[in-house]
Amino acid sequence: MVIGEKLWEGKAKTGGPGFIKDIGMEGVTSMYTWMAQVKGMGKAKGVDGNINVTAISMTPPKGVGKAKDQGVFMTMTGDMCILKGFDLMKMVPGKNPIAVGLWSFMTMSEKLAWVNDVIALVTFEALDPMWMESNITIYEWK
Repeated sequence: MVIGEKLWEGKAKTGGPGFIKDIGMEGVTSMYTWMAQVKGMGKAKGVDGNINVTAISMTPPKGVGKAKDQGVFMTMTGDMCILKGFDLMKMVPGKNPIAVGLWSFMTMSEKLAWVNDVIALVTFEALDPMWMESNITIYEWK
């Protein structure tokens, strides 16, 4: 696997506590929202904006959690694309959690048309154990 250039980076904040959808033997399924302000770089230089995501996650009692994301990326110039993705989260006792995801994008914007062909590798580094704030970095996956 080859990671391409860095496209965006920024800070993400959750929209408050999530909603518990189910509790079972596999763990807790919840729905939550988060928002990130990102700054573009590389081929995304100058494409700064806000990402708003709703995710459904499954957090097991131990081990690796997973989430499905869907969201909207709105640039400061008013262009928009949607995103969908899948994340895996690693929880290590005594450390803040981390996650990695794969996202795809779709847009009708001519300015953002290049994102229709991008598969992004997204990394999240929580700044606290409850994911209230995190660093997000989005790379193109080659």
